[in-house]
Amino acid sequence: MAGSLGRLFAELRRRRVWRVLIVYGIAGWLVIQVAATVLPSLHLPEWAVTLVVALVVLGLPIALAMAWMFDAGPRGLERTPPMSADPAPVVAPLPPTPAPTLSPTSPPTDEPPSAPAPRATPSADGRRTIAVLPFVNMSGDAENEYFSDGIAEEILNLLTQLPQLKVASRTSAFAYKGKDFTIPDVARELGVSTLLEGSVRKAGERVRITAQLIDTGSDSHLWSETYDREMKDVFTIQDDIAHSIVKALQVTLTPQERRALVSVATSDPEAYDYYLRGRSYMYSMARRDYEHAIRMFEQAIAVDSKYALAYAGMADAYSHLYRYAEATTENATRANRASEQAVVLDPESAEAHASRGLALLIGEKYDAAEQEFETAVAKNPNLFDAWYYYGLACSSRGDYENAAQKYQRASEVNPADFQVPMFLAQTFASLGRKQDEMRVRLGALSTLERHIKLNPHDTRALYFAAQDLYRVGEKDRAIAMAEQALKQAQDEPVVLYNLACFYVEQEDNERAIDLLERAVSLGWGDRAWMEHDSDLDPLHGNPRFQALLSRIV
Repeated sequence: MAGSLGRLFAELRRRRVWRVLIVYGIAGWLVIQVAATVLPSLHLPEWAVTLVVALVVLGLPIALAMAWMFDAGPRGLERTPPMSADPAPVVAPLPPTPAPTLSPTSPPTDEPPSAPAPRATPSADGRRTIAVLPFVNMSGDAENEYFSDGIAEEILNLLTQLPQLKVASRTSAFAYKGKDFTIPDVARELGVSTLLEGSVRKAGERVRITAQLIDTGSDSHLWSETYDREMKDVFTIQDDIAHSIVKALQVTLTPQERRALVSVATSDPEAYDYYLRGRSYMYSMARRDYEHAIRMFEQAIAVDSKYALAYAGMADAYSHLYRYAEATTENATRANRASEQAVVLDPESAEAHASRGLALLIGEKYDAAEQEFETAVAKNPNLFDAWYYYGLACSSRGDYENAAQKYQRASEVNPADFQVPMFLAQTFASLGRKQDEMRVRLGALSTLERHIKLNPHDTRALYFAAQDLYRVGEKDRAIAMAEQALKQAQDEPVVLYNLACFYVEQEDNERAIDLLERAVSLGWGDRAWMEHDSDLDPLHGNPRFQALLSRIV
């Protein structure tokens, strides 16, 4: 009896019934007081006050019933899932037979209580598959988008450290941000059996995070929870969500993997806030956004001088700024220093080693860069950027066989990425493997077209699609996409460079060199890539092209 009463009171707290009771009682008392004061002065009948009291009393059970049954979730007003009698431990090994119990927060179904909760099916290699969708910003302020996106991305990064999980990349999952979609469509397109979605409401020093894990086959909840905490607790919330996902998917963790699920990068919420702001600028590949990112990472470091991931982020921003927009010695030096500090502060961080490798890559120190990438993938085999940068390093030194292997591994980590297949196809072209090149290009087209449908203004996707379409014979569509990309970003060196590659394919070499000259004038500085780019092979005998290479330090 005592146990039953305890569970009842725990359930009342979880469903916030006590809170509703208190708020309703205060509001009802105020309404009655106002009615008792105002209605007689209006010369209304005495029973008017009695009617108000009766309505307030009758409304109480309705309010409590609504509080018991419903809660506000990331998809609006949702039925509150029930709590089981015996919650499972935080991380439990996979039992030999399915246990007929409901998870503590499983939603109500039409099945009897003894029915097992739905389970996500593993991928072909036995790993559980999951995508973390961008969390909905419920703060009423568009400026807080960086925070809701950052929370989702941090959870995604925690999950990628587990070899038992196959996690869709940020690029793939975040393509659905702000779009109408159905769970089966997303599951099919991303190749996952589970989705994590949620919402974030940030107000001053308070944050409310709601998350729910959905089995895509049955559109059923595997787990859900709402956290209403102070900002300083945001790291604990992220860890708890990651552990709850692991428990719901019945993944057994080693002690090392349990430690990997703990966010220890910084304990300062202000530094973390600046870090998330910086990360939000890192995806457009535009000069001004890399500069904004650097300023935010600098602010994070000013608050927490031992924040390794902030140093890694700053190193990446300087490296990308050097490669794509402003190839100065100062940017290369700053990337090198920041990446060194990131590794010193956290030698166990795969992200820090990947950033260090990229900084060494832009300095053409290929052997040292590849050692850093080897360390990064050893520490986290699911770190997409490490495999991607590793492939770039191999391509830059003309080692196409190894480049192909690294790009293929990156595609295995994230099959929905549209960029790596383009580099893989280019690598096969350099190796003279025309059949493999066309196979990869045809396979990439559907991914590119789906991405452009969701993100019609993504310039990088547009010029990649233009290159692919032209090579498979859809020349009119290809030219239209190329011109659209040029119109959208005519002053971005990386766009001009890639469109030069497109016009080489059309045998318009003069226009291609015009675009390359403009790209170099605006800051393009990756000479090694330009020298080994098979797309530009027809230009190698052109004096203008040789003169252009000599201009790049």
